[in-house]
Amino acid sequence: MNIEAKQKELSDFYKFLKEQGYTDIRMLDIKRYAAIFRFAFTHAIIVGQIGDQCGYEDRWCYSTYDQAKAALDAWNGYGEPDGWHRHPISGRRRNNGDEYINY
Repeated sequence: MNIEAKQKELSDFYKFLKEQGYTDIRMLDIKRYAAIFRFAFTHAIIVGQIGDQCGYEDRWCYSTYDQAKAALDAWNGYGEPDGWHRHPISGRRRNNGDEYINY
């Protein structure tokens, strides 16, 4: 695939994400993206594979968009972003600096 075709594929994928409600989309590396998505009660940083239109790899929830945006802006894409209160995949939650698992 040539560079122009790859750029169009990436542009089409970003357009798809935006149509689904994702904002602040950015590439973390050549295979993964991060974005913010509004759920019913939270805003979340979502990480997924570029081109995957069926799901995502990971998610960290924040109380507000501003908290999620600040965490995404500060995050280098490795480990976990700071400041989240809920990690649904692992069941972990954070409250006042304490972390626990919600069974």
